[in-house]
Amino acid sequence: MQIVEQPDQVSGPPPRPCPEDMIPPKELAICFGGGDFLGIGRNLVRRMIDWGGLLPSERVLDVGCGVGRAAVPLTEYISERGVYLGMDTYPFGIDWASEHITPHYPNFRFQSVDVFNNLYNPNAAVRASEFVFPYPDASFDFVLLNSVFTHMLPEDVLGYVSQIDRVLDRGGRVYCTWFLMDDDTRAHLKVNESTQVQLKHGFGSFYVDNPKDPEEAVGYEEHFARTILEKHGLVIEAVHRGNWCGRKASNYQDVIIARKT
Repeated sequence: MQIVEQPDQVSGPPPRPCPEDMIPPKELAICFGGGDFLGIGRNLVRRMIDWGGLLPSERVLDVGCGVGRAAVPLTEYISERGVYLGMDTYPFGIDWASEHITPHYPNFRFQSVDVFNNLYNPNAAVRASEFVFPYPDASFDFVLLNSVFTHMLPEDVLGYVSQIDRVLDRGGRVYCTWFLMDDDTRAHLKVNESTQVQLKHGFGSFYVDNPKDPEEAVGYEEHFARTILEKHGLVIEAVHRGNWCGRKASNYQDVIIARKT
């Protein structure tokens, strides 16, 4: 009888899941906008690459990362030389991402931060305007803020821009989304009165949808957004208009790409 030797059993880490295996349950994903979780995330990552020049080896900070809408598709792109850090004030999203992504991708980490948010963390004592990002100076090449400034009032935006300037390394980029107001936007809103966001209540340089809950949706005069970014040495490289006001565009919110000089 011929004896066939069996190969040794090699132990090792479990195979990494594909992004489809890391989609959160609907009841959790809906807290961060719902919709096609992976499809929307992949579109966002494609714009980060095409518009922001994101490289696989770079260090990424995702401010307001939620449950990992950008993180999950980024696992297909960020190499083992790169780093992804996500922070959010909603602990349930952070817990899910830490349990389902980090064990398979150790260079993807998530941190809960105790910052006041009227919807996600109303009991926090620290206001966004006073919050210090828990990272060293010049520790990132790319900072993402997707649908963050659209829910923040001016003094909080100013505080976050100051922190972005601090943690970005020289030559680093910030990809941030806004509801930008100018004459063209106002003309589109006037024609498209059925859009989800109207921002009819103006307070100088910013506008809100609901004065009783202003952080529900906040828009800014484009001049204001440009001024506060450039004041902190963040030179605007591109502005990509969104379709939120009824204009034709592939992206929903307006996107500003700026680089630290």
